[in-house]
Amino acid sequence: MESKLPPVQALRRSLWMVVQAAPLELRNLALLNLFTGVGPSISLFLGKVVIDEISKLLNRGVVGELQTRSLQENFQFLAAQPKLIWAIGISVLLGLVVDAVDSIGSSLFAALRDRVQGYVQGKVLDKVGNFDDIALFESPDLLNLLELANKGIQRVQRLSFIVAATFVGIFIFVPSVLVSMSINWWVPPVLMLSSIPSILIEIKYHKKSWRVEETQASLTREMDIYSKMLTGEAYAKEVRLFSLQTVLLNHWQGLFARMFGTMDQVRREGALAVMLWALVSGLGIVLPYIYVIVGVLRGSYTLGDLALYTGIILQVRRSLYILISNTGDIYDVALATAPIFQLLDLEPQMHSGQALVVAAANLLPADRGIQLQDVTFRYPGSDRPILESLNFAIRPGEMVALVGENGAGKTTLAKLLCRLYDPASGSIIWNGQDLRQLDLTALRSRIAVVMQDYTRFPASLRQNVGWGYLPQLQNDSAIQAVLKDAGIERLIGELSQGLETPALLKG
Repeated sequence: MESKLPPVQALRRSLWMVVQAAPLELRNLALLNLFTGVGPSISLFLGKVVIDEISKLLNRGVVGELQTRSLQENFQFLAAQPKLIWAIGISVLLGLVVDAVDSIGSSLFAALRDRVQGYVQGKVLDKVGNFDDIALFESPDLLNLLELANKGIQRVQRLSFIVAATFVGIFIFVPSVLVSMSINWWVPPVLMLSSIPSILIEIKYHKKSWRVEETQASLTREMDIYSKMLTGEAYAKEVRLFSLQTVLLNHWQGLFARMFGTMDQVRREGALAVMLWALVSGLGIVLPYIYVIVGVLRGSYTLGDLALYTGIILQVRRSLYILISNTGDIYDVALATAPIFQLLDLEPQMHSGQALVVAAANLLPADRGIQLQDVTFRYPGSDRPILESLNFAIRPGEMVALVGENGAGKTTLAKLLCRLYDPASGSIIWNGQDLRQLDLTALRSRIAVVMQDYTRFPASLRQNVGWGYLPQLQNDSAIQAVLKDAGIERLIGELSQGLETPALLKG
């Protein structure tokens, strides 16, 4: 099994996957958030201009003068104040545009989410579906990895929202800091330094929370098993005949209680610690705020400055909150997505052999048959051999029946002949060539197998038959011949849509 991926590397690969999945949506969101992020700082500055201009008019004693004039004259007076009019006009226009642009955001977020989920899930499905051997489904460690990778898909989807929110935080933060520096150079550093403890606490508890999830992967799989027994058609008859509903439900609830209890304790501890440090870091806003108030009382700042700086300090605080919150979430995503890349980097224990043209030539019918030479096999993670030093031959045209007790290795031998596994030692010779040197696709195209626990696909009759040999999938005559050989050719006439009739299978 692949070693664990460092969080920084997992984050880098996750971000690149998001970029690959939805470059257009990310660009549009960046532009949208640039506009909506910078807008509040501009509005605050325009508000300062309005307050200062009105203060100047009040200091000139225009109140009494305007009270004696008509409403039309009052409007004409305001129109004669270009700075005030421009500030009001741009502020109103900016508000309208920001509101209009915000309405586009939800559709862009939805598109980004769906693109990322489809891309990442497609990658995982491609890896699992094309994994050459079946060790992925029979090793507890690999099954746990698969469970964690499926959880990670949702986290990558969440990463797209975190990236978008981070854009907002940055685009609010940068202009806010630039304006807050006009109060005094030390204001932004004080606000940022006071936020560092909250960031560290967020990261610490996200890491602790993920460790709990990681250790509970087997517990989650066990819960899924009990859930399937309660809801799946395959178990429905026995569950009801033996009255197992309460037993199975109690097992599921017990597992859930164990999982939830551990995770809830970590969440409570994290929430309390983050809240306490957030209160401490909140003191970082008090000093600049008092400084501005004193400046207004001393006459070094105007009332417009007070309104501007009060709003800007809150803007810096808000942007820092967004960035702090996203820092913890990003670390959480980095931990949760590492299994996805472990899975994508996983190499099968077996590998395809020579080129298809060479392999196909060696698979042509011949008189050499199949030979097993000192074949020994043990399942991954087990020291006990299922087959040991097995030797026998199957001649062309020969029918062989394997008889033995349960656990003797009959099914295992069938899996080896189909090359779902490779022997731990020894060789399986097909037509004079080691099975491991043959191309897997060519080899399996020459094998027809019906497993003991065979699969019925939720697909059409044509597909259930034709998927056994894809080159003949659209050959009606070939499929009808197969159905005739199986003694069920009557199905074509009995089914409403013939070969295209879908199989109504319940999960």
